[in-house]
Parts: sequence; C-alpha cells; structure tokens
Amino acid sequence: MVNRYIIYGVVGFSLFSLYMRKRDKVNIYYVNRLPRNHNAITIPAVGIFIKESEKENKELLNHELVHWEQYKREGLLMLPKYIIENLRKGYDENNYEVEARGNESEYCKYNYTKCVRTGKAITVYNPNFRR
Repeated sequence: MVNRYIIYGVVGFSLFSLYMRKRDKVNIYYVNRLPRNHNAITIPAVGIFIKESEKENKELLNHELVHWEQYKREGLLMLPKYIIENLRKGYDENNYEVEARGNESEYCKYNYTKCVRTGKAITVYNPNFRR
C-alpha cells in the first residue's frame, strides 16, 4: 500500500507547482556556485538561480526566463521532457535549450557549449562551462 505521506507530498507539490505556474513573478536567487560550472539554472516550480558574478547579465536572465515560460507552458511535464531531450540529443541540441538561445547566432544555438567556452556566445563567457 502506498504511504499516505507520499500521496500528500505528491498532491502538495502538484498544487504548489500549479500555483507557481500561475504567478506572474518568478523567484530569482543569486548564489555563489552552481553545479557543473553553470552560470544559471531554472528549477521548475522553484525559480531561477544565477551566479552572483552574473547578477547584471540581462542576456543570461532572459535565457532563463525562456525556461521559466517553458515551465509555465508545460507544467511539471517539462522536467522529464527536458531530461529525455538531453539524453536523446545532448545539451547543445536540446530543443528547450535551443529555444532559450533565441538571441544567439545560428551556429551558437546548436554549439552553445563551445561558444560559451570560447567567448562567442552573446549570453555569457565561461571557459569552464559544463566541466
């Protein structure tokens, strides 16, 4: 039998997610470090996390806001769909990421890791990105 606390947790998180999707304002958190040398990460139903060093980077914030809009559009299903895209196509060709790179050149939309590491990306420069 399924533990009732698991059911309460799933229902509670689902309601919280629904509430967060309906909000116009997204929570933005500035942090010192992120995994794999990322400069920013969007976590559905929680908010956007940006490195303190990128606090004034509007291009990076706009990139993450696209991810937030994707979450609002697709709900929690976005997370497993994003993971499947990464497994099938890899990070650089993930459709969610390509959509968020709307301001990048066509080359950098599909070769983002290399562009970020070499300074060709409009969004951010980070020689250690994803290492």
